[in-house]
Amino acid sequence: MAEQGDPIERPAIYRTLVVAFAVWAAHFMVAYGAALVFPGQPLARWIAIAALLVAIAALFAWVRRIGRPRPPLALAAMGLAGVAIVLGTFPAIVG
Repeated sequence: MAEQGDPIERPAIYRTLVVAFAVWAAHFMVAYGAALVFPGQPLARWIAIAALLVAIAALFAWVRRIGRPRPPLALAAMGLAGVAIVLGTFPAIVG
């Protein structure tokens, strides 16, 4: 049964918004923290790559958790967070 109300009032949507951007923020803190603590070292790159994989896996797990039909606003938040996570890894890798 579809949920009633405006899209942002549905629990699946606002929870997904919070999770998407919380995962992105956590990835940002780990990747940039590693780049600041270990500047130019391979360890920082490996930490950033590991954080990338964990963050993307968390987003995919959450997308699978929300039921079908998947709300477009929730998928948009996940997509935006996914792109931000991938692009946020590059400065940590480049150094």
